[in-house]
Amino acid sequence: MNEEDDTINAQRQRFQCIGLLKNSAQQYVWGDTQGITPFVEAHPVPGYPIGEVWMGSHERAPSKLIFNNSELALDRLIRQDPTYWLGDHISTKYDDLPFLFKVLAAGSPLSLQVHPNLEQAEIGFSREEAAGIGRLTPERTFKDPHHKPELAVALTSFKALAGFRPIEEICYLLGHRLCDLLDFVGKDRSELRSLIRRLFRIRGEEYSAFETELNYRAKQLMYSKQEAVRDAAHWVLELQSRYPGDPGQFAPLFLDLLQLEPGQGLFVPAGVIHSYLKGSILEIMACSDNVIRAGLTSKHMDVDLLCDILDPEMKPMLISPEYQRFEWGTLAIYKTPAKEFRLEYFEANSDASFFPIAIASKGPKILLCIKGSFRLCTREQIELSARKSCFIAGSCEKIELRGQGKLWLATVGEIDT
Repeated sequence: MNEEDDTINAQRQRFQCIGLLKNSAQQYVWGDTQGITPFVEAHPVPGYPIGEVWMGSHERAPSKLIFNNSELALDRLIRQDPTYWLGDHISTKYDDLPFLFKVLAAGSPLSLQVHPNLEQAEIGFSREEAAGIGRLTPERTFKDPHHKPELAVALTSFKALAGFRPIEEICYLLGHRLCDLLDFVGKDRSELRSLIRRLFRIRGEEYSAFETELNYRAKQLMYSKQEAVRDAAHWVLELQSRYPGDPGQFAPLFLDLLQLEPGQGLFVPAGVIHSYLKGSILEIMACSDNVIRAGLTSKHMDVDLLCDILDPEMKPMLISPEYQRFEWGTLAIYKTPAKEFRLEYFEANSDASFFPIAIASKGPKILLCIKGSFRLCTREQIELSARKSCFIAGSCEKIELRGQGKLWLATVGEIDT
């Protein structure tokens, strides 16, 4: 055994394999602090409202593990001993926690955006690294070499734009006048990239004329007998009031407008153009912060890159959980095509004190309690009360939960044996 092995073993004896987390609150102009704090601890400071709380090891805002009144950055711990923190199997596939877990609350619409696939992310990251663009500079697009498929699960009623509508719907909602102005024939989906490029290249007086025509069309559609049409028109008018002069105002007429109720999930793969409009969600994704934007924001935008990356044929997926019933209550499992993550929900009744909940030990986990309290038992014990989160190392051999309430568990997706 060498000196490095001695050091690692000493660290493993020092640390528990479970620990409470102190997480990073992200403040944005679109945030909603009151939509965050019922679900997770967050400490606002002067400035923008809180839009997200990150739970994970992403280098931009890693969570901190609390041990004996010390706070230790999770990303650093994993780099020092990936086998212990990720587990034997996961550490052979990933050199960091492969998922990022968030609570997100939108008080107003987020940017119109798309996420890259793995190949696009690797190429874009290498290109910007070679160009010497600082990873924290505003004009940086690819902050890491990872893709960013993501799952959103509603905590409150939640509105989103995601994926293109059928061509015939787009033509109807735009109307003849706007279709003519945008040179949109509406024969097939191959025109959708050109539609985005055309919209976001309009400037000055020409765009003012488009904006006036859009306002007129939205007010026409408000008289429709179809609620879905009126809803689209409402969001056009809402975006016009919040983002004057921004071509993203057109988005509700060419993107599907979705409403999720608590517990419903939405999987957004790479290439799907989307914007989250309003409400609170849990969000789990591959551990990435790569976002390509084209509207409804003052941040860096790259319309050409967004058009290159978006896939007009790709659609988001509505995800319904698989339910399992036990003596202690209900388990809901959210499965997606992503191998980096899986989300589970536990709703435990009073019988959970007599019938402890067994948690599969493979892979690292983050738990978030949103109601009640639980005692986690491995070779150590910790109390997890409402709005608290904790990390469970992949090396933990056996985990039991006792308590009553509601708890979310984020972990790795497919774990091959």
